[in-house]
Amino acid sequence: MAGVSNLQQKVFIPEELSRKAKTITENLLPVKSRSHYEKEYEAFGKWRESKRAKGVNEEIILAYFAEKSERLKSSSLWAHYSMLKSTISVNENVNISRFAKLIAFLKRQSTGYEPKKSKILSREEVRKFLDTAPDETFLLMKAVLIVGMAGACRRNELVQITIKDVDDRDSMVVITIPNTKTHKRRVFAISDDDGSNCLLLFRKYMLLRNKHSHMSRLFLNYRNGKCNAQPVGVHTIASIPQKIAQFLNLANPELFTGHCYRRTSASLLVDSGSDLLALKRHGGWKSSTVAEGYIEDSMNTKIEASKRILGGGVQTTSSSSSTCDSSATLANSTFVEANVSANQTLHVSNLSSKFIPSIHFNNVSGGTFYFCDPPKK
Repeated sequence: MAGVSNLQQKVFIPEELSRKAKTITENLLPVKSRSHYEKEYEAFGKWRESKRAKGVNEEIILAYFAEKSERLKSSSLWAHYSMLKSTISVNENVNISRFAKLIAFLKRQSTGYEPKKSKILSREEVRKFLDTAPDETFLLMKAVLIVGMAGACRRNELVQITIKDVDDRDSMVVITIPNTKTHKRRVFAISDDDGSNCLLLFRKYMLLRNKHSHMSRLFLNYRNGKCNAQPVGVHTIASIPQKIAQFLNLANPELFTGHCYRRTSASLLVDSGSDLLALKRHGGWKSSTVAEGYIEDSMNTKIEASKRILGGGVQTTSSSSSTCDSSATLANSTFVEANVSANQTLHVSNLSSKFIPSIHFNNVSGGTFYFCDPPKK
């Protein structure tokens, strides 16, 4: 132990190395919001001086947040905690995330708290807006909505997309977002495979926008059927969902905020049957909890859950009024079980085992189909 003590006493840090280490440490704070972090640490320092306290321990931090909780909501408390955690770690080398009582207090403040979230647009509302709103007035809004939904975009991401990020191919448009909040680029596509006119509308906007090819930003101001050379700002992007809601005569249009694009995209993706992993990949979320926070509780999901709970679970093959041809048994390991309405027919063609079976439906409505391994005899 004496040898270790002697080694510690011999440590010498030149001034140049000390300055370099300090610079690196200061750069650990987020670049965009660094001023907010420093402001929070300064406020904590002034509060500490007013209370004649020195240093950092759990009692001091707990008392600080107890006072803040009297005027701040739970979400704001967590935001202040996050900023203070980073700045205290950088400036005083103390990790307040280890303060168990503090974390328990913050969690207790969250009990019963309902955060305000942007309302979302349903698939029917999106289609109605795209089909009925006059392009002379709303073409820019349609293009922004299409891109925002296709890519689960944040409002600042929509602002930053440039012409270089757009790749128009024969059957689709591929868009890359190089700089995201999580520092990972995202790539998504716009197509008309679902029978919508999204691709047609986006290309129509691009034809007008390309007359100002010297401008790099994708979205330019649009009036009376023409684009001008002024780029669209973040506040305009954020106000578009509210204007769409007003056009559709939806209740409380002011609740449709700049997060509407991202939340609508996430909700529609999950509502169509995609799982949480696909959602996280689509939106670039690392946390499952954060990703779930963007999903609106859809009535379709609730109805499906009710059917599974109250409807007796998996349904068996329907009565003889429905028919299924002999090719329903496919390629050794696949068979089809069908539950269709009366007087309706299911036809399944038997293809090679190297291919996915081709299924043809004739006037089938409300049918339930299962694809799985054949039952053991």
